[in-house]
Amino acid sequence: MRKTAEKIAAQVSGIVRTDEVLSRHTSFKIGGPADLFVEPLTMTELVTVLSTLRQEEIPLYLLGSGTNLLVSDAGYRGAVVRLAGEFKQFVYGDCCVESGAAVPLARLASESSQRGLAGLDFAAGIPGTVGGALVMNAGAHGSAISDVLTEALILDEKLSLHSLAAGDLGLSYRKSNITSGSVVCRVKLRLSQGKREVELKKCGQHLRFRREHQPLQPNAGSIFKNPPHDSAGRLIEAAGLKGRRVGGAMISELHANFIVNCGNASAADVWFLLEMAREEVAKQFGVNLELEIRLLGY
Repeated sequence: MRKTAEKIAAQVSGIVRTDEVLSRHTSFKIGGPADLFVEPLTMTELVTVLSTLRQEEIPLYLLGSGTNLLVSDAGYRGAVVRLAGEFKQFVYGDCCVESGAAVPLARLASESSQRGLAGLDFAAGIPGTVGGALVMNAGAHGSAISDVLTEALILDEKLSLHSLAAGDLGLSYRKSNITSGSVVCRVKLRLSQGKREVELKKCGQHLRFRREHQPLQPNAGSIFKNPPHDSAGRLIEAAGLKGRRVGGAMISELHANFIVNCGNASAADVWFLLEMAREEVAKQFGVNLELEIRLLGY
Protein backbone atom coordinates (compact mmCIF):
# COMPACT_ATOMS: atom_id res chain seq x y z
CA MET A 1 0.00 0.00 0.00
CA ARG A 2 2.89 2.37 0.70
CA LYS A 3 4.08 2.06 -2.90
CA THR A 4 0.59 2.85 -4.14
CA ALA A 5 0.48 5.87 -1.83
CA GLU A 6 3.78 7.12 -3.22
CA LYS A 7 2.53 6.62 -6.77
CA ILE A 8 -0.64 8.60 -6.09
CA ALA A 9 1.17 11.31 -4.13
CA ALA A 10 3.36 11.98 -7.16
CA GLN A 11 0.25 12.88 -9.19
CA VAL A 12 -2.11 14.40 -6.60
CA SER A 13 -1.67 17.74 -4.81
CA GLY A 14 -4.13 16.87 -2.04
CA ILE A 15 -3.59 14.79 1.10
CA VAL A 16 -2.28 11.23 0.71
CA ARG A 17 -1.78 9.23 3.91
CA THR A 18 -1.47 5.60 4.97
CA ASP A 19 -3.02 4.12 8.13
CA GLU A 20 -5.32 7.12 8.64
CA VAL A 21 -7.52 6.71 11.72
CA LEU A 22 -11.11 7.22 10.54
CA SER A 23 -12.52 8.27 13.90
CA ARG A 24 -11.00 11.67 13.01
CA HIS A 25 -13.30 11.87 10.00
CA THR A 26 -16.68 10.65 11.31
CA SER A 27 -19.32 12.43 13.37
CA PHE A 28 -19.53 9.31 15.57
CA LYS A 29 -15.83 9.78 16.49
CA ILE A 30 -15.52 6.03 16.02
CA GLY A 31 -13.51 3.88 13.61
CA GLY A 32 -10.17 2.20 13.03
CA PRO A 33 -7.58 3.03 10.35
CA ALA A 34 -7.93 2.98 6.58
CA ASP A 35 -4.97 1.54 4.70
CA LEU A 36 -4.95 4.59 2.44
CA PHE A 37 -6.59 8.03 2.64
CA VAL A 38 -6.62 10.40 -0.35
CA GLU A 39 -8.10 13.85 -1.03
CA PRO A 40 -8.14 14.69 -4.76
CA LEU A 41 -8.60 18.42 -5.42
CA THR A 42 -9.65 18.38 -9.08
CA MET A 43 -11.59 16.21 -11.49
CA THR A 44 -8.32 15.21 -13.15
CA GLU A 45 -6.85 14.14 -9.81
CA LEU A 46 -10.01 12.21 -8.97
CA VAL A 47 -9.86 10.24 -12.20
CA THR A 48 -6.14 9.59 -11.63
CA VAL A 49 -6.77 8.28 -8.11
CA LEU A 50 -9.66 6.04 -9.11
CA SER A 51 -7.78 4.72 -12.14
CA THR A 52 -4.70 3.89 -10.04
CA LEU A 53 -6.73 2.14 -7.35
CA ARG A 54 -8.50 0.11 -10.01
CA GLN A 55 -5.21 -0.90 -11.62
CA GLU A 56 -3.84 -1.94 -8.22
CA GLU A 57 -7.13 -3.76 -7.43
CA ILE A 58 -7.54 -1.82 -4.19
CA PRO A 59 -11.12 -1.46 -2.91
CA LEU A 60 -12.23 2.08 -2.20
CA TYR A 61 -14.85 3.95 -0.24
CA LEU A 62 -15.93 7.48 -1.11
CA LEU A 63 -16.25 9.47 2.11
CA GLY A 64 -18.30 12.62 2.48
CA SER A 65 -18.30 14.28 5.88
CA GLY A 66 -18.74 10.95 7.66
CA THR A 67 -22.01 11.98 9.29
CA ASN A 68 -24.09 8.86 8.61
CA LEU A 69 -21.34 6.27 8.87
CA LEU A 70 -20.29 3.56 11.32
CA VAL A 71 -16.71 2.42 10.75
CA SER A 72 -15.53 -0.89 12.16
CA ASP A 73 -13.04 -0.84 15.04
CA ALA A 74 -10.72 -2.78 12.72
CA GLY A 75 -10.91 0.01 10.14
CA TYR A 76 -11.00 -0.49 6.39
CA ARG A 77 -8.69 -2.62 4.28
CA GLY A 78 -8.67 -0.37 1.26
CA ALA A 79 -8.56 3.29 0.23
CA VAL A 80 -10.84 6.04 1.51
CA VAL A 81 -11.26 8.89 -0.95
CA ARG A 82 -12.63 12.26 0.17
CA LEU A 83 -13.28 15.06 -2.32
CA ALA A 84 -11.74 18.48 -1.65
CA GLY A 85 -10.52 21.51 -3.60
CA GLU A 86 -12.81 22.38 -6.52
CA PHE A 87 -15.43 19.97 -5.17
CA LYS A 88 -15.95 22.37 -2.25
CA GLN A 89 -16.86 25.31 -4.49
CA PHE A 90 -20.33 26.60 -5.37
CA VAL A 91 -21.75 29.42 -7.49
CA TYR A 92 -25.18 31.04 -7.62
CA GLY A 93 -27.09 31.87 -10.76
CA ASP A 94 -30.59 33.20 -11.33
CA CYS A 95 -32.60 31.34 -8.66
CA CYS A 96 -30.28 28.35 -8.81
CA VAL A 97 -27.00 27.15 -7.39
CA GLU A 98 -24.35 24.84 -8.82
CA SER A 99 -22.46 23.11 -6.04
CA GLY A 100 -19.53 20.77 -5.76
CA ALA A 101 -20.29 17.47 -4.08
CA ALA A 102 -18.06 18.20 -1.06
CA VAL A 103 -19.90 21.37 -0.01
CA PRO A 104 -21.65 20.92 3.37
CA LEU A 105 -25.39 20.87 2.72
CA ALA A 106 -26.13 22.97 5.81
CA ARG A 107 -23.74 25.66 4.58
CA LEU A 108 -25.56 25.82 1.27
CA ALA A 109 -28.88 26.13 3.08
CA SER A 110 -27.52 28.97 5.21
CA GLU A 111 -25.99 30.81 2.24
CA SER A 112 -29.22 30.48 0.24
CA SER A 113 -31.31 31.91 3.07
CA GLN A 114 -28.87 34.81 3.42
CA ARG A 115 -29.49 35.55 -0.25
CA GLY A 116 -33.27 35.37 0.22
CA LEU A 117 -33.56 32.24 -1.91
CA ALA A 118 -36.23 29.71 -0.97
CA GLY A 119 -36.20 25.93 -1.29
CA LEU A 120 -33.30 24.77 0.87
CA ASP A 121 -34.45 25.86 4.32
CA PHE A 122 -35.33 22.23 5.18
CA ALA A 123 -31.61 21.43 5.05
CA ALA A 124 -30.64 23.87 7.81
CA GLY A 125 -28.56 21.88 10.24
CA ILE A 126 -28.59 18.66 8.22
CA PRO A 127 -25.08 17.23 8.52
CA GLY A 128 -23.24 15.85 5.52
CA THR A 129 -22.18 16.95 2.07
CA VAL A 130 -24.24 17.77 -1.00
CA GLY A 131 -23.01 14.64 -2.76
CA GLY A 132 -23.82 12.36 0.15
CA ALA A 133 -27.21 14.04 0.51
CA LEU A 134 -28.01 13.25 -3.11
CA VAL A 135 -26.96 9.59 -2.86
CA MET A 136 -29.38 9.04 0.04
CA ASN A 137 -31.87 11.75 -0.96
CA ALA A 138 -31.51 13.43 2.42
CA GLY A 139 -34.38 15.47 3.74
CA ALA A 140 -36.29 16.81 6.72
CA HIS A 141 -39.56 18.55 7.58
CA GLY A 142 -41.39 16.92 4.68
CA SER A 143 -38.88 18.01 2.00
CA ALA A 144 -35.85 16.39 0.40
CA ILE A 145 -33.05 17.28 -1.98
CA SER A 146 -35.02 15.60 -4.79
CA ASP A 147 -37.51 18.50 -4.54
CA VAL A 148 -34.91 21.03 -5.69
CA LEU A 149 -32.49 18.98 -7.79
CA THR A 150 -32.46 19.61 -11.53
CA GLU A 151 -29.35 17.74 -12.63
CA ALA A 152 -26.16 16.10 -11.36
CA LEU A 153 -22.73 15.47 -12.84
CA ILE A 154 -21.82 11.83 -12.15
CA LEU A 155 -18.53 10.02 -12.76
CA ASP A 156 -19.52 6.44 -13.49
CA GLU A 157 -17.70 3.17 -12.83
CA LYS A 158 -15.98 3.41 -16.22
CA LEU A 159 -14.66 6.88 -15.27
CA SER A 160 -16.94 8.59 -17.79
CA LEU A 161 -18.76 11.80 -16.89
CA HIS A 162 -22.52 12.06 -17.34
CA SER A 163 -24.88 14.95 -16.73
CA LEU A 164 -28.10 13.34 -15.53
CA ALA A 165 -31.51 14.89 -14.93
CA ALA A 166 -33.11 14.46 -11.52
CA GLY A 167 -35.66 12.05 -13.01
CA ASP A 168 -32.89 9.67 -14.07
CA LEU A 169 -31.56 9.14 -10.53
CA GLY A 170 -34.36 7.03 -9.04
CA LEU A 171 -34.82 9.34 -6.08
CA SER A 172 -37.25 8.16 -3.40
CA TYR A 173 -37.33 8.09 0.40
CA ARG A 174 -33.66 7.98 1.45
CA LYS A 175 -32.73 6.24 -1.79
CA SER A 176 -31.29 6.81 -5.25
CA ASN A 177 -30.03 4.56 -8.03
CA ILE A 178 -26.52 6.02 -7.82
CA THR A 179 -24.28 2.98 -7.50
CA SER A 180 -21.44 2.63 -4.99
CA GLY A 181 -18.92 2.68 -7.85
CA SER A 182 -20.11 6.07 -9.13
CA VAL A 183 -19.12 9.50 -7.81
CA VAL A 184 -21.36 12.54 -7.54
CA CYS A 185 -19.16 15.47 -8.62
CA ARG A 186 -21.51 18.45 -8.92
CA VAL A 187 -25.21 19.20 -8.63
CA LYS A 188 -27.53 21.95 -9.82
CA LEU A 189 -30.38 22.96 -7.55
CA ARG A 190 -33.44 24.99 -8.53
CA LEU A 191 -34.45 27.61 -5.96
CA SER A 192 -37.00 30.44 -5.96
CA GLN A 193 -36.88 34.07 -4.99
CA GLY A 194 -38.12 34.69 -1.48
CA LYS A 195 -37.58 37.26 1.24
CA ARG A 196 -34.35 37.17 3.22
CA GLU A 197 -36.00 37.70 6.60
CA VAL A 198 -38.54 34.94 5.91
CA GLU A 199 -35.92 32.42 4.78
CA LEU A 200 -33.65 33.22 7.74
CA LYS A 201 -36.57 32.74 10.11
CA LYS A 202 -37.42 29.33 8.60
CA CYS A 203 -33.79 28.20 8.87
CA GLY A 204 -33.67 29.37 12.47
CA GLN A 205 -36.83 27.43 13.30
CA HIS A 206 -35.42 24.24 11.77
CA LEU A 207 -32.15 24.66 13.69
CA ARG A 208 -34.00 25.15 16.97
CA PHE A 209 -36.08 22.05 16.27
CA ARG A 210 -32.90 20.02 15.79
CA ARG A 211 -31.34 21.32 18.99
CA GLU A 212 -34.47 20.51 20.96
CA HIS A 213 -35.19 17.07 19.48
CA GLN A 214 -31.80 15.61 18.57
CA PRO A 215 -28.83 14.78 20.82
CA LEU A 216 -25.67 16.88 20.95
CA GLN A 217 -23.31 14.00 21.75
CA PRO A 218 -21.36 12.52 18.81
CA ASN A 219 -23.72 10.46 16.66
CA ALA A 220 -24.38 9.43 13.06
CA GLY A 221 -27.90 10.79 12.72
CA SER A 222 -30.91 8.53 12.44
CA ILE A 223 -29.83 4.90 12.76
CA PHE A 224 -32.89 3.43 11.01
CA LYS A 225 -35.19 4.60 8.25
CA ASN A 226 -38.74 5.30 9.34
CA PRO A 227 -41.03 2.42 8.34
CA PRO A 228 -44.15 3.35 6.35
CA HIS A 229 -46.67 5.32 8.43
CA ASP A 230 -44.59 5.04 11.61
CA SER A 231 -41.45 6.27 13.33
CA ALA A 232 -38.37 4.18 14.12
CA GLY A 233 -37.76 6.30 17.20
CA ARG A 234 -41.29 5.69 18.49
CA LEU A 235 -40.96 1.93 18.00
CA ILE A 236 -37.57 1.73 19.74
CA GLU A 237 -38.86 3.80 22.65
CA ALA A 238 -42.02 1.68 22.88
CA ALA A 239 -39.78 -1.41 23.02
CA GLY A 240 -38.35 0.00 26.26
CA LEU A 241 -34.87 0.69 24.91
CA LYS A 242 -34.59 4.46 25.26
CA GLY A 243 -31.51 5.22 27.38
CA ARG A 244 -30.14 1.66 27.10
CA ARG A 245 -26.34 1.71 27.33
CA VAL A 246 -23.62 -0.72 26.30
CA GLY A 247 -20.02 0.28 26.92
CA GLY A 248 -19.58 3.85 25.76
CA ALA A 249 -22.64 3.88 23.48
CA MET A 250 -26.22 4.69 24.41
CA ILE A 251 -29.62 4.83 22.73
CA SER A 252 -30.32 8.52 23.15
CA GLU A 253 -32.62 9.59 25.96
CA LEU A 254 -33.71 12.49 23.76
CA HIS A 255 -34.52 10.57 20.56
CA ALA A 256 -34.51 6.78 20.47
CA ASN A 257 -33.51 6.55 16.79
CA PHE A 258 -30.12 8.03 17.67
CA ILE A 259 -27.23 6.14 19.23
CA VAL A 260 -24.72 8.46 20.88
CA ASN A 261 -21.06 8.16 21.75
CA CYS A 262 -20.82 8.99 25.46
CA GLY A 263 -17.07 9.47 25.17
CA ASN A 264 -15.38 6.14 24.63
CA ALA A 265 -17.76 4.12 22.50
CA SER A 266 -16.50 1.43 20.16
CA ALA A 267 -18.13 0.38 16.92
CA ALA A 268 -18.85 -2.95 18.63
CA ASP A 269 -20.85 -1.11 21.32
CA VAL A 270 -22.94 0.68 18.68
CA TRP A 271 -23.46 -2.51 16.70
CA PHE A 272 -24.70 -4.35 19.81
CA LEU A 273 -27.26 -1.62 20.49
CA LEU A 274 -28.56 -1.32 16.93
CA GLU A 275 -28.95 -5.09 16.66
CA MET A 276 -30.75 -5.10 20.01
CA ALA A 277 -33.11 -2.39 18.75
CA ARG A 278 -33.73 -4.17 15.47
CA GLU A 279 -34.44 -7.52 17.17
CA GLU A 280 -36.71 -6.10 19.88
CA VAL A 281 -38.79 -4.03 17.45
CA ALA A 282 -39.21 -7.07 15.18
CA LYS A 283 -40.12 -9.28 18.15
CA GLN A 284 -42.57 -6.88 19.80
CA PHE A 285 -44.15 -5.17 16.80
CA GLY A 286 -43.37 -7.33 13.76
CA VAL A 287 -41.57 -4.44 12.04
CA ASN A 288 -38.18 -4.98 10.38
CA LEU A 289 -36.17 -1.78 10.69
CA GLU A 290 -33.86 -0.91 7.80
CA LEU A 291 -30.54 0.81 8.47
CA GLU A 292 -30.23 4.43 7.38
CA ILE A 293 -26.57 4.75 8.38
CA ARG A 294 -23.89 3.22 6.21
CA LEU A 295 -21.33 0.65 7.34
CA LEU A 296 -17.63 0.50 6.50
CA GLY A 297 -15.27 -2.33 7.29
CA TYR A 298 -18.00 -4.89 7.99
